[in-house]
Amino acid sequence: MLNTVTTTRGLRLRERPDDLLSPHHIETVAITLPRHPQLLLRPRYISVDPYMRTRMHPMGYDYIERWEKGSQLSGWTLAEVMQSQVAGFAPGNFVVGHLPMQESVASSAKEMIKIPAAHMPLSYLHPLGMTGFTAWVGMELIGAPTPQDTVLVNAAAGAVGSLAAQLAKRRGARVIVTAGRADKREWLYQQGFEEVLDHRHPDYAKHLDKAAPSGISLHFENVGGTALQAAIETMRQGGRIVLCGLVSQYQSAQPRQGPRNMATLVAKNVAIIPFVVPHYLEHWCNFQRFMAPLVAKNQLSWRLDEITGGIDSIATALIGVLNGDNLGKRVVKMNEL
Repeated sequence: MLNTVTTTRGLRLRERPDDLLSPHHIETVAITLPRHPQLLLRPRYISVDPYMRTRMHPMGYDYIERWEKGSQLSGWTLAEVMQSQVAGFAPGNFVVGHLPMQESVASSAKEMIKIPAAHMPLSYLHPLGMTGFTAWVGMELIGAPTPQDTVLVNAAAGAVGSLAAQLAKRRGARVIVTAGRADKREWLYQQGFEEVLDHRHPDYAKHLDKAAPSGISLHFENVGGTALQAAIETMRQGGRIVLCGLVSQYQSAQPRQGPRNMATLVAKNVAIIPFVVPHYLEHWCNFQRFMAPLVAKNQLSWRLDEITGGIDSIATALIGVLNGDNLGKRVVKMNEL
């Protein structure tokens, strides 16, 4: 089938940021598409996530290819099939996968996940997508809380934290959650969490110690910096920390610095377990079998923080996530062409 769309717009990294990311660092360029693609896709929503900032760092974070000057930007994307030469994929089907940030994409079907007709496509941007997978791997597979655990989840109104906290609660653990903004904390109360703290408060360490006088046995870490330091001080002997992210440090000139009280982990015999989901992809089908029924039965709360404006809004949407502006999973809705 001849592709009638010959060029499209996409995003490139103009230059690596030394500290704070700005729209200047990302540019829009014209991209030529092949005339006979296996699949011609029209992205409908593109996910923006904190890890994208780590791909702009000159070193470290080697689990995923780094973005150099001139690199094409990419992300988890919900797309509609416009043209297909692949059996099993037809125009009108929805797919998800890691795709270039473009208004039209020529792709193979190799790494595309076709969304079943009975499923809600938007759920694959959050609870059934990579953020849901991250929460499931970190909390269900690694953390595995029990009713005897006191669990702390910081940034619990964000994409991963909101699901991780609910999974811990479903397992019967006592769950303490944090968020750095009043409306996010109110949302957490509305989801049934009774102990909601502000990890940006100057007295957060004291508030956490008061909320957990017997200590934290399992901590799901998303923030880093002073929030992680406070959590370490509150950990029980023999506790464990599941290290998912350090978003407060990603915009720093030295983003990979450890907490100043690292020695406390040794004194308390606390295990710190870092993970990244590309190392756990063999568990994807188990994740889907676990999570899909919960989503279908509305047994998990989830929300999309939707930004309009298409490809021209991606840079500012990503900067907003790094600043903590999102409530829920931030996605960019693409414009109609």
